[in-house]
Amino acid sequence: MWKKKFFSSENKILLLVITTISFSFLIVAYGIYVNYHNSLNDNYDRFANMITNVVAVGGVERLSSRNPELDIKSFTDDMVASSEDIAAIEFYDGRNKLIYKSNKPLSREDLRNSSDYSTPLRKMMPEGVESKTVGTVHIKLTGKTLREIKSATSNIIFWVFMSAWLISILAVSMNTYILSKHLRTFVRGVKRLSTGDFGYKILEHDLWGELKTLAESFNDMSMRLRTYEEQNLETITFERNKLKAILLSIADGVVVCDMQAKVAIINDSASEMLGYKSAQWAMGASLKEYITVDGTRCFEPIIEDFEQVYHEDPVHVPQLFTHKLEMPEKTLKVMLSPIQDAEGDMLGFVLIMHDVTKETEVDKMKTSFISNVSHELRTPVTTIKSYVDTIYNHGKDLDPETYDEFIETINVETDRLKKLVNDILDFSRLDEGAVVLERELADMTPVINLTVQSVKVLADQKSITLSTAIESNLPKLYINSDSIERVLRNLLSNAIKYTDDGGRIKVRAELTELGDALEVSVQDTGVGIPEEHLPYIFDRFYRVENKVHTVKGTGLGLHLVKIAIEKHHGGEVFVKSEIGSGSTFGFRIPLGEPGVELPDMVNNRQITA
Repeated sequence: MWKKKFFSSENKILLLVITTISFSFLIVAYGIYVNYHNSLNDNYDRFANMITNVVAVGGVERLSSRNPELDIKSFTDDMVASSEDIAAIEFYDGRNKLIYKSNKPLSREDLRNSSDYSTPLRKMMPEGVESKTVGTVHIKLTGKTLREIKSATSNIIFWVFMSAWLISILAVSMNTYILSKHLRTFVRGVKRLSTGDFGYKILEHDLWGELKTLAESFNDMSMRLRTYEEQNLETITFERNKLKAILLSIADGVVVCDMQAKVAIINDSASEMLGYKSAQWAMGASLKEYITVDGTRCFEPIIEDFEQVYHEDPVHVPQLFTHKLEMPEKTLKVMLSPIQDAEGDMLGFVLIMHDVTKETEVDKMKTSFISNVSHELRTPVTTIKSYVDTIYNHGKDLDPETYDEFIETINVETDRLKKLVNDILDFSRLDEGAVVLERELADMTPVINLTVQSVKVLADQKSITLSTAIESNLPKLYINSDSIERVLRNLLSNAIKYTDDGGRIKVRAELTELGDALEVSVQDTGVGIPEEHLPYIFDRFYRVENKVHTVKGTGLGLHLVKIAIEKHHGGEVFVKSEIGSGSTFGFRIPLGEPGVELPDMVNNRQITA
């Protein structure tokens, strides 16, 4: 953390400025130091030449005195003693013979830094006569004064530039700190605005110049946003809640995903379809990784196909992708649509799921129905055709008994064909909402007896005992007698089909325990129906085909029963069954008309057989 803070942008800029200033000061200081030292060296050389000339003049005067040796000695010793820079003075005559030498002991540093200077001794002559060289003087200087001056000036230069460097660094640092502080203030203000804290103000009392102008503009913008928010918050909230309500109330599943297929929005319908406990459980999850109960990632190939189409041609990407998704427990129609910004870049996609399980099952049942109807229609037609051909081509050769048998078979198959056609016509007619059957007040007992009598022949063919148990004094009902007769004939025909030879079928008619409806049931001793099929037994095209149910049919009979009773008589159908023990199919029709109080029919009830 501290490394990240230390190497922040402002610290990097500060280090760069400090480094630049340091190098600039170093170069300037070095240039001044070198130039000043060169100037000192030049001045010291002039100083040395001046001393040499002074000593030479003094030496010429002493050599011209009455006692030259003594005067030279005294003059030389005084000059050596009078200056710390003069280490030694030597006088030579015109033949380069030493006249006198005076020196003092030197330290190693003086010896290392000493320098020699010399000049000729010229005796001044009268005007017009050239001066005469009478000897040479040699002077050795220690350079001590020069070193002290150099040391002093070097320290001065160092401290001056060090102070200037520190002041510059301090000024830059302070300026950077102040600017950074103000920038952090602006950053905090922007963050507050980004979180919706409109109306937040930046203090202006410690700002100046353009920073103050920027703060004033920021505060003005913040106040404008707050005013706008206050004016539009209610509208925005209403629209947002309305959109949310619409999304949540949509019966279809809606899922909004980002570019990584992660769920951003999901409504309750989609959560329920995908098996999530709530919408919150799905938030942030990847739809590609959704796994069904059989371990299949069902959405992954659909989303990948969608992404491939988009990447191949992002400009002309279709606005709707439709797929049919077969899942273990349901079938979904999946539609994907891209979410694009103003520039056309895709931000994600919307996935809409429509549960078409029922429609798929109906389609399958329709296919099965067409197959069954084709088979059921072809069988009687084929039989009739073959028998008619035989009678047509060989009728004269047939004996009367065989001829009558053929005619009877044709008649039976014709009735069978008629029933199939009537079932289909009744289904297409009764399933329409606009059809209303005319009902009248009628007695149910004659209808039951007439229907039982009409199917008795079929029961006798299988030696099935057919009986009735009808409660006496049953009230009249508002019914369509023809429709009720078809209902009973369907129930009785099914009972005869699925009851073995020698079985029993019993028709009961009685009032319910509450006395508000008439209940009619057909009970058989047939093969029975598995429990898992009972909730769907009245659905259209639904058939139970297994080892015990091998009788073919259209799957419309019981559905027609349900339509006739529930849709056209306001009643209800029911079924009870047990494998190997038989089944009971029946219906209940309410007494009287809506809004009419029913008489008490519960007491003194008797059942006749």
